[in-house]
Amino acid sequence: MIDISKRTIVSSSLVAVFLLQLIYFTNNNSLVLGFFHESQSESMLTYTDNKNNFEIKYPNNWERSVKLNNEVIFIAPKDVNSVSSPAGFVVKTIPTPGKNISTDSATKELTTEIQSVHKDFNLESTGPTTLDGKKATQIVFTATDSKLQNRKAIQIVGSNLENLYVLTYKASTDKFGTYESVANQMIKSFKYLTN
Repeated sequence: MIDISKRTIVSSSLVAVFLLQLIYFTNNNSLVLGFFHESQSESMLTYTDNKNNFEIKYPNNWERSVKLNNEVIFIAPKDVNSVSSPAGFVVKTIPTPGKNISTDSATKELTTEIQSVHKDFNLESTGPTTLDGKKATQIVFTATDSKLQNRKAIQIVGSNLENLYVLTYKASTDKFGTYESVANQMIKSFKYLTN
C-alpha cells in the first residue's frame, strides 16, 4: 500500500507541475509544444493619426506606410520565396464634414464600385457590426486583385460624423484564416479620436 500511495503522490505532483507550467506559458504567450497557437496575441504597436482622428494597433513585425490619399497600409511580412505579402490591412479615411452618411449606404456604394472593377467579385456576407462601440457595416468578399491573385477580404465601414472610415483586411485565400485573428485584434483596437 505504501508503494501505491507514493506513486499516486508522485503522479499527482507531476500533473500539477505540468498544469502550472502550462498555465504560466499560456499566460505569457509562449508556444508550448506547438499548442495554443490560436490563443496567442501578437506584440502590437499603436499608430495614431491626429489628422484623421483615429488610432489603431498593429503587429510590430508588419510594415506600415502612409499614403497621400488618407490611407494607412499595414503589410504582413512576406513568406520565404514569395513575390507578394500574404496579407494586408488598410484604413482609409473619407472626409464627410457635416454630412450624415449612413454606413449602410456607404457600404452599398463601395460594394458597387468593387464589383465594377473586379468582374469575379463574390459577396459572401454583409451585415451590421460595431467599430469602437458605434454602429458599422461589414462585408466579406473574394475577388482577384491587380496582381491577379485571388484574395478574400473583410471590409468594415464606420463613421464618426466627420469622416467615414473603411477598414479592409485582405489576404490570399489560402492564408486568410492564418491572419484573421490578427486582423480582428486590429479591428477591435480601432479608436475614434476627438478633435
